[in-house]
Amino acid sequence: MDKEKAAKIVDYVVTTTKPLWEKWIHLSYKNLDDIFLARAFEQGGFQANIFYDILRNKGIASISSIGQILKNYEGSLKYSREEKGGLETEFYQELRMGKYGEEGVKFFESVEEFLKNRKGLPGMNFWRLIWYMLVDCNYLRKNYQSSFKHYLKSKYCQFKKIDYISDADFCGLSEEEWQNFVRETKPWRELCGVGPNVFDYIVRDIDEFRFNRDTYKLDSANDHFFRVTGIAALVNLNDRDSVIEFLKGLNLSHPYKIKEINTGIYAYCSRTEKKNFGFCLDKARCQECGVNEYCEKNFSEIGPKLRKRKCG
Repeated sequence: MDKEKAAKIVDYVVTTTKPLWEKWIHLSYKNLDDIFLARAFEQGGFQANIFYDILRNKGIASISSIGQILKNYEGSLKYSREEKGGLETEFYQELRMGKYGEEGVKFFESVEEFLKNRKGLPGMNFWRLIWYMLVDCNYLRKNYQSSFKHYLKSKYCQFKKIDYISDADFCGLSEEEWQNFVRETKPWRELCGVGPNVFDYIVRDIDEFRFNRDTYKLDSANDHFFRVTGIAALVNLNDRDSVIEFLKGLNLSHPYKIKEINTGIYAYCSRTEKKNFGFCLDKARCQECGVNEYCEKNFSEIGPKLRKRKCG
């Protein structure tokens, strides 16, 4: 594999999936709190956006509503499979019986509907991730006005040692200003289950942000793509910044932004879009791919397991 072949593969993949990813990448700053709920826990194959839709139908798709559930919870905030890893566990049965209010009952019903009606994929860490959702929403409710937007602005104000920043000025931060803030404060650290990749994913597609051109989520689909194609030999997949710099250095025939490349690769290689694409997931379908002549077809490559983040 060389950079010229890598460029042809990436350019083809992103161009091919453009009609799909163009529908995904235009989000509004005013909806950032909802975007947090729909994206912060979309990891390990968990289709959190579909779970979010169920929460919305139940009337509890807000940080405020979900944050109420643990308001009077007296147990440990650490995740335990025995205590919180199934509908039959003590915690979820207490939710069902109303110990944690109407919001708790509806959250139980949402989990039950998501799983029993098979509306979406739970992925490998479902129970852990929805526990993190409860913990994070409770934390934001108690400390940041039930708002991820307020959380971000507060962290930036602390960083700059100022009392206030307007929405317009926050959205207008330059890429350099944003990267300095992120590099120095690592603002995801107070949120359970949210690391730099997911944090970038939350802010990546907000239209009003000036600074998000080069945000990138190195998810399992992107990781799989680099390994199967052979591009992984050219870049350090353990260093997200190195991946970004590598992609910026490719001589693509289209001037795609990093976040567009990120989303295009996800669409091409994610299991949720396997019916539309899935060429890198199936050896037989690989033959139908328009750039398979440049690809190394390393289907035996296995990506790294997701690291579990300690919390609580």
